[in-house]
Amino acid sequence: MDNNEKLLQEVYRNVKMGGDSIVNLLDKVDDKKLRGEMTVELDAYRRFSNEAGQKLNERGLKPQELSPVAKTSAKVGMAFNTMLDTTTSHIAEMMINGATMGIIDLEKQLNEGGHSPEAKAFADDVLEFEKNTVERLGTFL
Repeated sequence: MDNNEKLLQEVYRNVKMGGDSIVNLLDKVDDKKLRGEMTVELDAYRRFSNEAGQKLNERGLKPQELSPVAKTSAKVGMAFNTMLDTTTSHIAEMMINGATMGIIDLEKQLNEGGHSPEAKAFADDVLEFEKNTVERLGTFL
């Protein structure tokens, strides 16, 4: 697998995890503004996911889904994390932490270099979205 493929797979996993996390948290959110923000983010994560999947398909590759263990672990972690605290600020903090992990993972992959301008530009778009997400969610803390 070349660096472009690694980068596109990382983008795909990143945005799938972001979207799945929002789906798992959305029903716990009472704050209408935060719900609205999360819905907008979910739409963006889905668009990025579709685009990453399409770019991988064009290369003859299948997007690497998160393992069932990783999905279950994330879901259980979120359920545990919201068991006693479903305040707006706590949910926003959880989302900020998740987006920050995504930023770190993408930055690591980008720092490996050797990416085509197209793959790098796509990853940069996702990275910019994640950084803006952290800023927007900061207003809910």
